[in-house]
Formats: sequence, C-alpha cells, structure tokens
Amino acid sequence: MPRCLCLALFFFFPFFRPTYGISLRMSLSTTTSTDIRNNLPVLSGDVARQVDLDVTEKVGRVRILESVATRVADTLYYHVSLDRDSPILFVAGKGNNGANAIACARILHLRGIRVELVTLVMGDEDNLRPNMQEQLELFDELVGNGKRRARDFEYIREWRGVIVDGILGSGIQDPPRGVSADAIRACNDSCGQVLAIDLPSGLNHVTGETPGDCIKATWTLNLHMFKSGQLEQKASRFIGELWSAETALGFTTFGDGLTPKFVEFYKNGPIRQVW
Repeated sequence: MPRCLCLALFFFFPFFRPTYGISLRMSLSTTTSTDIRNNLPVLSGDVARQVDLDVTEKVGRVRILESVATRVADTLYYHVSLDRDSPILFVAGKGNNGANAIACARILHLRGIRVELVTLVMGDEDNLRPNMQEQLELFDELVGNGKRRARDFEYIREWRGVIVDGILGSGIQDPPRGVSADAIRACNDSCGQVLAIDLPSGLNHVTGETPGDCIKATWTLNLHMFKSGQLEQKASRFIGELWSAETALGFTTFGDGLTPKFVEFYKNGPIRQVW
C-alpha cells in the first residue's frame, strides 16, 4: 500500500492505524510560527555546515557523534510516545549521518527499546570511514549482528512502525543515486512514520530544494543551529514537524550575534518543538 494512503488512513481513520502506534507530545510553547522563525539561530546552510565541520575537527568527531546520537535517542524516547514493545527501524547510509543512526540504535537498545538496522554498506568493505567501522563494531557487540541487514529495501518497504532516516546528511547538490535513492524510495513507500536526522535525505540544506528523491518525514530533528533550507516553504512537505536539539557544538562558537538566540531558544531544555 502506498505510504501516502497509509498516512491518510492513519490520521483520519484511527482503526486503520498499525500496531506500532505512536503519538507526539505537543509543545507547551504558545509562540507563533512567525515569531519563532524570526528568532531562530539560523545560518545559511553552507555557513552552518562549515562551522559544524570546524568545531567537529576541534572537539573530535566521536564526541560530537555521541552527543548527536544521544539527542536523537532522547527525542525518540522522551518526546515521542512509543509502544515499548514495538521496534524502531534505523536506515543508515555510508556517511556521518549513517554513523549517527547506528549509534542512536545502540543507545536505545541499551535503554530496552527493540531496534533493527538496515545499512547501505555491506559490512565487509575495506574503505569504510573509521567512525562507521567503529559504530558497526559496537552495534554488533552490544546489540548483535543478527539485528542488522544490508541493503534490504523490501524489509524497509514493509515496515509499519517508526523509521529513523540516516541515509544522507547535509551537502546534497545532486539527485540521490544508487542505494541511497533506493533506500529513500523504500522509506516513502512504507507505512512507517519517519524521523529524519537533521534533514530529510535528499533535501538541499541551503535552498530547501529536492533535486531528486527525498524523504517525506513525519518529523525532522534539526541538530543545533538551523539551516536556511529547512525553513524554506517548499521544504515544509518534506520536513513534517520540525524539532530541534542542542548538541556539543556550543553557543559561543557562533559569535556574539547568534549566542543570545541560542541561549533563548534552548532556555527550557535541549530538545524542543519548533512547529
């Protein structure tokens, strides 16, 4: 059944909802979307990406990765009401966002949540990035390699619960190709509800355009500072509900102009709903 029809049944006919039921806790903020937009700590997508890379280089990729994975896990565990007996499917690409997704799956497994993992790497490749290799090894050791599959797009397509999109990160200029495009289409064809890490895979972080296939997320969890592409009107149907989480990048890192906006935005906690 096409995902659009599944979601229509999910929202308008409750008795059609899948077993893996979820509901999102509503934000307590009464600020309007326009007021929030004007006060967001937002940077041009390319500037945000460069600051991210610079700070990550200084702080250390592993430290940033673990802080991101923990925030994603916290969002799923504390802000999305889950049926604790229902598993979450993580779809992990070859890059940093894929490593984030794998680390998040491990963290939630250690909290007692059932997790499944589909990777776009085969697992025996010699050219894996060190952080990806490390996360796969940790997953196999602490979760079990029986809980992960490689490039099983039919498994994704048949999923009826929550899916975490870690297929691609920021920096998309061209249409997704190959296994990345296959995974995006499988997620969109499923009856699952998708949480995208930072950006829906396939969305341009600067312009909000979709040069090819793009995840249609139920929720997007922005990481730390907002990217200009997330806030474009044309991106809204791919973003879904927009949430945001503070990470280890810090507030003063971005200069005096943005520091007060970070402090104000996250004053009530490290994770919040935007709209």
